[in-house]
This record gives sequence, C-alpha cells and structure tokens, in this order.
Amino acid sequence: MITAPLLEYTPFLYPLPIWERNWAWALLLLPLCAVVAVVYKSIRCSRMSRVPRESLVLFITIVIGMLLAAAALAGLSSLIG
Repeated sequence: MITAPLLEYTPFLYPLPIWERNWAWALLLLPLCAVVAVVYKSIRCSRMSRVPRESLVLFITIVIGMLLAAAALAGLSSLIG
C-alpha cells in the first residue's frame, strides 16, 4: 500500500513543486557554484592543501558576481518597461 503512490509518480511528467516560489530556483545555483569552484581550483592549484581556501574565495566571487549581474539586469528591465 505504501509503494502505490511511489509507483504512480513519474518525475519528468510531474516534477516536484519547487517552482511555485519564484526565488526557489536561485537556491539551486549555490551548490552549482560550489561544485564549479572546487573542481576548477582542484585542477588549477599546485597543492591540494590550498584548494579549500581558494575554492571558498572563488565561490564567494562567483556568487557576488551573479548577484551584481542580477541587480543590473533587474535595474535595466525596470528602466525599459
């Protein structure tokens, strides 16, 4: 009886309701930025002991850059119409 609802669920036809809130999709960018920062710094650093600190700095830089880009685009869209 418990498995019947699980068998009826099809992920691509009925996605999880995360998109009901307009800001919820932005939270999915944080793990993406973290993974990109760690992988990039793992490749570029000569010593693995430097990776955590440098990837944290890169993560913060990416997030701040995306926030500034979002603010600029929001300002531009409010000016246009």
